[in-house]
Amino acid sequence: MKRCRRRLYLLDVGAAILFFGAFTQQTELRQTATVAVSQLAAQGYRIPSEDDPLRVFPALTSGAFSGSHAGGWRPGSIYLRQQPQGGLSEMVYLRHELFHEVSHRSCGGRTPSWAEEAAAMHFSGELLGIEPGNWPSELELQSLKNRVRQDAELDGNDRAVLARLVVNAGWPSEPCAVSAKLSEILGAAFDGAGDSSYLLMSLLSGRTLDSGGDQVSRLPPGSLLKIPYAAALAQADPELLAAELAASDTDKLLQRSEQFQIERYRLLLSPIREQKSPVLAAPFDRQAWRSYLGERNADGNFALQASLPELALTMRAALLSKPDYFRGLSQNGILPNSTLAGQSQTDKKLLRQLQVLAKTGTVSNVDGQPLVGHLLLVWPAAHPVFLAIFRQRGVSGAAVLSKAATLLKIWQRAYPARFAAVKVSLLTPTDPDSWDAEPDCPLVDSQYGRFTTCGGFKIVSTARGSRSERVVKGILRPTGKHGPTVLETDVDSYVDGVLAAEAQNLNGSAREAMRAVIAWNGSHGSHRHNESSSLCDTTHCMVFLGELPGDKPRRSGHIDIELMQLLDQLAAESGLNWLPFANGGDQHWQRQLSTDELRRVFAENQILDIRRERRKDGEILIRLFYSASEEMLGCEIFRNTLKLPSCPDSVKALDSQTWQFAGIGAGHGQGLSIARAHALATGGRTAEQILRDAYGQSR
Repeated sequence: MKRCRRRLYLLDVGAAILFFGAFTQQTELRQTATVAVSQLAAQGYRIPSEDDPLRVFPALTSGAFSGSHAGGWRPGSIYLRQQPQGGLSEMVYLRHELFHEVSHRSCGGRTPSWAEEAAAMHFSGELLGIEPGNWPSELELQSLKNRVRQDAELDGNDRAVLARLVVNAGWPSEPCAVSAKLSEILGAAFDGAGDSSYLLMSLLSGRTLDSGGDQVSRLPPGSLLKIPYAAALAQADPELLAAELAASDTDKLLQRSEQFQIERYRLLLSPIREQKSPVLAAPFDRQAWRSYLGERNADGNFALQASLPELALTMRAALLSKPDYFRGLSQNGILPNSTLAGQSQTDKKLLRQLQVLAKTGTVSNVDGQPLVGHLLLVWPAAHPVFLAIFRQRGVSGAAVLSKAATLLKIWQRAYPARFAAVKVSLLTPTDPDSWDAEPDCPLVDSQYGRFTTCGGFKIVSTARGSRSERVVKGILRPTGKHGPTVLETDVDSYVDGVLAAEAQNLNGSAREAMRAVIAWNGSHGSHRHNESSSLCDTTHCMVFLGELPGDKPRRSGHIDIELMQLLDQLAAESGLNWLPFANGGDQHWQRQLSTDELRRVFAENQILDIRRERRKDGEILIRLFYSASEEMLGCEIFRNTLKLPSCPDSVKALDSQTWQFAGIGAGHGQGLSIARAHALATGGRTAEQILRDAYGQSR
């Protein structure tokens, strides 16, 4: 009875394998297939059936199937060459390809490509002629490891090394199992990389604002490389180009290859270390051209791999160099053939609210299964200031959006775009020829300004009274032939640079209050110099010195948005468009100036009297009496003219030749007093209480 059941089973298996062409007459081949499938069924694999058969065709030498191939497989079909080259018969290759078919049906792509190939070699019988004991050399192993790590298709040399490993280490017979020993030796695709990671960066300065997960593992970027490829095109219709990028249409993008500038492409990729410099491919070498867009080379490897910070800086350089090319990426998810079209409506609505430019990038194995998904988001579309990259293993780039949306909602509150950027004119009181901006790393020129791939410039100045060297980060924009050079940077870098000059030693809640004031002024202060829509970097605005070269600046966290919103309220209540602050303090000072000095400063032949007066609204004024007229000056203008520490509390003539001015503290005495803020913080006051004390209506 048992023997009959076995025979019926074999007949059923035979009916599930359909042979075509010359193979219909090869009884031995049919018997080999029947026995092989029976063995695989006994091991627990899901095998072909009469309702879902496997087809076996004679192979022709054409296309990707060359004379060097003995067999090939794709789901549901096997292609075999009759009388293949080498010492193995077509029966061995049939067993090999049969294993790929049942593995596909049973394991669902969970088995690594190299492991499935090893198992197929072990099952087919092709390893019987290899003697054990001959282990591969370290050089041979390293070459195979590199291929495995990129999940590249194995070539003949790789297969030979893998065969010797399997002979020496063995292979488990359980379905979909992988040799633990060989897994330890070879690793896995992108072994060691974290499952999920992200990075939020200022597009303006390249400063990292937030990050999480693995920031160091180097992985191929996939189709994100289409961004620097597009930026390296000399000419393009922005609307059409953006639509091709949103759809990740490789073929259409490659039709633009005549406009491709390889030197520009190399420049934009320069933040990625440990890469071979791309060379211009021949027009007919389509696979090499496809590698520029993130696909594999002809040998199955990826042209480059990058850490997340390196990838973010590369995307930043490309986006800033040709911003008009990418504005249409705001349509990703809206256009029907775009890569995000099939994602959640809720997530796509969030992208529209933030006006996000989006690009996906997916790295797949040779079978098309996603290994790593990347998602690039940049916003707001009209004037982008934020760049975020998300990376997740085992999913497509589009599928990363669901996780990214959670962080986007947090960043929407913590990093509002209106508090993201500051424009500051550099070295405003000096001769433009007295200083220069030297790039810290490769320089990129665009029609909108200059920037470096790392974000930084070293300012070298010979002007009297200015710092000889400083480092700033951001984009340098000209404002006409004789206008100032404006630095556009992120608000946190600006705050750090001002704090270093104005209140370096301030700590605790006083420092947080001061940070909020500087940030608020920085994001509201473009009216200070209407001709350049920027702040100056002197005491007229706030002193901004950047960083000292080689110094490790004291960096605080991101500005407190709740404090910024409080300052919005206090400024509105008091009718202020600028929040003044000064050093303050309780140190008494006294200055004596001769009448001759005063006459020279105010350009008057005679000064008869100087009086300090207070108006009903509390403003302090200084009245100067000349021989034929008189003049009223605000106390702040008067003390700046005479370079006094603060507005004087007393003004008196010691004799006909000498005037004495005396006061307390330093600065104009308006708004936030740094000394008072320090005292309040020491006494336990919060940053909010310090700001209310400085700018509240009761003040």
